[in-house]
Amino acid sequence: MRPILLIVAAIFIAPVARAALPRDDRAQLLALERAWDTAVVKRDVKSLDRILADDFMLIWINGQISGKREMLANVAARKADIDPFETEDVNVRIYGDAAILTGRFTQTARLGERHETNQFRYTDVYHRTRRGWQVVSAHASLIKP
Repeated sequence: MRPILLIVAAIFIAPVARAALPRDDRAQLLALERAWDTAVVKRDVKSLDRILADDFMLIWINGQISGKREMLANVAARKADIDPFETEDVNVRIYGDAAILTGRFTQTARLGERHETNQFRYTDVYHRTRRGWQVVSAHASLIKP
């Protein structure tokens, strides 16, 4: 009798377990976005090194492209301070081991007495690896007032 109950339970529980995965993935991806934002603000190159895939490519707002090494070097050498910020209106789409996140953020950079605040729309592409989700590509576009 018990084997039948286990099979019946497995039939009903398995779809629920599979359905929960995307929400877990979504939560993980949103947490990584927050960790990435925080690491940029704090110049935390060690955390960024874990978040960014080795083949990471960033397309800057001016169209230039940087790899992971350049991104880490830019963050470490940045002279301006960046105020803490959060992404907004984030849309998470998961396609198996790939995910695309789009959203916007407002960022303020400060250098001495000067400061500049800009709004951006962004697209981040993640890939699920053996180590978990990692960013493989990112692009930001300036929202003009």
